[in-house]
Amino acid sequence: SDPALAAPPAAAPGQSPALAAGAESGQDASRPEPFGRLRRSLRRIYSYSWREALELQRDPVRGALALLGSLLLMFVMGYGISMDVENLRYALLDRDQTALSRDYALNLSGSNYFVERPPLQDYAELDRRLRSGELSLALEIPAGFARRVERGDPAQIGAWIDGAMPQRAETVSGFVQGMHQHWLAQQQRQRTGMTPAAAVAVETRFRYNPDIKSLPAMVPAVIPLLLLMLPAMLTALAVVREKELGSIINLYVTPTTRTEFLLGKQLPYVALALVNFVLMSLAAVTLFGVPMTGSFATLALAALLYSLSSTGMGLLASTLVRSQIAAIFFAMVGTLIPAVQFAGLIHPVSSLEGMGRWIGEIYPASHMFVISRGVFSKALGFNDLAASFWPLAVAAPLILGLAVLLLKKQEA
Repeated sequence: SDPALAAPPAAAPGQSPALAAGAESGQDASRPEPFGRLRRSLRRIYSYSWREALELQRDPVRGALALLGSLLLMFVMGYGISMDVENLRYALLDRDQTALSRDYALNLSGSNYFVERPPLQDYAELDRRLRSGELSLALEIPAGFARRVERGDPAQIGAWIDGAMPQRAETVSGFVQGMHQHWLAQQQRQRTGMTPAAAVAVETRFRYNPDIKSLPAMVPAVIPLLLLMLPAMLTALAVVREKELGSIINLYVTPTTRTEFLLGKQLPYVALALVNFVLMSLAAVTLFGVPMTGSFATLALAALLYSLSSTGMGLLASTLVRSQIAAIFFAMVGTLIPAVQFAGLIHPVSSLEGMGRWIGEIYPASHMFVISRGVFSKALGFNDLAASFWPLAVAAPLILGLAVLLLKKQEA
């Protein structure tokens, strides 16, 4: 080696060589090491993450809920939330009792959407059976119906629909109108031998869900809903448990920063959320039969950003409460209600108004619903969904930053 590099530092006038060497070594020790702070910070984050993983391992109930809870709830919600309108129970109040009125009744009973029940005798029975829920639809064919049709006079058929569920009632009304138009076309063809022509005809084709079934529409939406609800709840419990047990004092007396503490608590649940995401995606494709037509990598990246946001909401809830019951309440209210009401789970965000529309536009679940449905049903990739990614990328650090600001590093 170069002798000049190995030579001890020159002593200043009046200073011994030993003192000069000691001063130089002191200067080296006082210099900050490159990335030293970062390494120490990462070690502290890892320590908290490892400790949280051990806590999950020691608590089999909470560990099982974290690992398999989302998958179990997916089966409940996937099959339980159905918007399909089929097997509609109806009955006929036939005051005409002619071959034509019976032909009209057969037109409905031959449909896959309707299930015929015993006929009605009067209005009192009609009202009673609609009230009890036995019937969803009651049809009244007036006396003289066949005679009016034969003469070409206007004839009205009464349709009584259970309107307690408006969306379902509107669908039933559409079915009845469709079957009625089909019967009219059949009658004209039988009488004239000609099919009624129209100047403009609408031929409807449904893209992405040709059979208009609920399962292909709901399963891609249930995945983001569960990735929001359970990780937020479990993360909130992890932090609040520290407060209840008193072990939060470790944060107060150590050099660990609030950010390091919260990240250490968050990361194990982000990892578990991603495991649940993979399991739910496999279940969607294999058990529910919902094909994933787009890019899985795109959906996985969105799930990562979304899991950071959902667990961040749990951290945020934990900074506001001191008990586990309150943490569950805040996490459920803060995630489930906005996701169901404002994020487009059932009704699109564009149909909302006022404050609901504003919440829907900024809420992370709204954008994850768009990405999940786009990947599963519409074969979309990252470039197609980029506009929905940046809100997720912005939401994760914002939510975590707010939790850091609200977490006190000393007892109140």
